[in-house]
Amino acid sequence: MIRGSVLYEVLESRGIRSVVDPSMGVPVHLGYLKRHGIAVHGGDVFDWAVRVGEGIAVNDSVILRDEDIASIVEMLPGRVYSLDHFTPWEGTLFSQEQCRYLDVWRDNVRALRSDAHVGLAILGLWRVFCYWMQKAQTPDAMEDVAPGDLAWQYLRQTPPLATNGLHNTVRCADPATVVDACRAEALVLDASAEKNRDDTRIWMWEAWWRGNPHFRPDPPSHEHELARLVARADSYRDVLVATTQRAARDAADALRPSRRSIESVSTGSGDVYIVASR
Repeated sequence: MIRGSVLYEVLESRGIRSVVDPSMGVPVHLGYLKRHGIAVHGGDVFDWAVRVGEGIAVNDSVILRDEDIASIVEMLPGRVYSLDHFTPWEGTLFSQEQCRYLDVWRDNVRALRSDAHVGLAILGLWRVFCYWMQKAQTPDAMEDVAPGDLAWQYLRQTPPLATNGLHNTVRCADPATVVDACRAEALVLDASAEKNRDDTRIWMWEAWWRGNPHFRPDPPSHEHELARLVARADSYRDVLVATTQRAARDAADALRPSRRSIESVSTGSGDVYIVASR
């Protein structure tokens, strides 16, 4: 996962003021860049991640207030709920109560009044989901918290409103389509993005958002994906690849056929970026 503060340091040192991340995942890093005056454009194949992008990368005016959170967390009088979407998950990772809450939350979020509200809500509830998944693996290491209380906690922790006075966008599309459709000074790629899509939490949260507990994504194609994206990036002045010390050489090799200048930047936090310029 790309850390916004580290990426911002790399961008700032090169005077880069606009970026595209075509495989953004949970785009908290784009929200960080936006708060620091960078124009951000992102994409992802999972719709829930794009909805989160609407809440933190595109949104310029909406925050979740307590009345909004109350309308998300509990069953509302007069609303008819379907409470059996996620019964196939009962008894494996989740309790019956948790599965009922997943249904209630999905229905409530879909009834919110703006895309920004929806995105912020999905992000907060995603953190609840991750807590539950982790607790299922290490039940004695984490505190038992009632679902409603946990949701209130995380929904109140959504990122602060970010504005930069610039045009920021997100879209649901494959990485190549996003690279072709967007324009910016720099293309930002995460060398592990394709593998991250294999994370059970990522595709199960897409299953939740779709209301289909049987959803499984198509297997990603890891081989040569980075090189294919870089080959399409002629319009970008710079390409930055977030990677690790161990994988840095492979990332640099993928950039060399398309770029003249290749530089490895090791940050103080241990993150490594391969920066390729025309």
